[in-house]
Amino acid sequence: MPVRTSIRPAARADADAIWELVSVFAGEGLMLPRTREQIGIKLDGYVVASAAGRIVACAALDEYSPSLAEVSSVAVARSEHGAGLGTQVVLGVERLARARDIGELFAMSLTDSFFLSMNYQPTSISRYPEKLSRYDRLRADGVEIVPKRCFQKTLDAAWTRPQLMSESSSISGKVRRAG
Repeated sequence: MPVRTSIRPAARADADAIWELVSVFAGEGLMLPRTREQIGIKLDGYVVASAAGRIVACAALDEYSPSLAEVSSVAVARSEHGAGLGTQVVLGVERLARARDIGELFAMSLTDSFFLSMNYQPTSISRYPEKLSRYDRLRADGVEIVPKRCFQKTLDAAWTRPQLMSESSSISGKVRRAG
């Protein structure tokens, strides 16, 4: 029987598991390192995928201003690669951004296909001087910054579920009344 995976906002109890997951990829230079403290401070921006009581994927909403945020810390346990969990946690971050009225997201990635498949557009990191400043601070602290591509997505003002066709607009055009 397949294990059920749930996508949800991170809870305080998830902080260590998020740190462990992110640290695997940060140790390989595939993403920026995060401390337990940094994750704990920004925990309300994390979305996780949980399966059998284990955190198997995460992504974070890193807010730069009331209208701009970065999708960061996207990580999926290697045992779960190819299951669509990266997409699911990023969609969760996008829902969180909409709930906070953030209109623009950007992401840094080593691979083009993932964010392109989610309707992000390639752009220049120079559009985001705040990110460049963060990179400068990290370099000054001795952190090696691996060159990545920058992607941008403008979110709709509000996402709404598509409406179903009402009975009054049925194919026959006749309105049915109960009773």
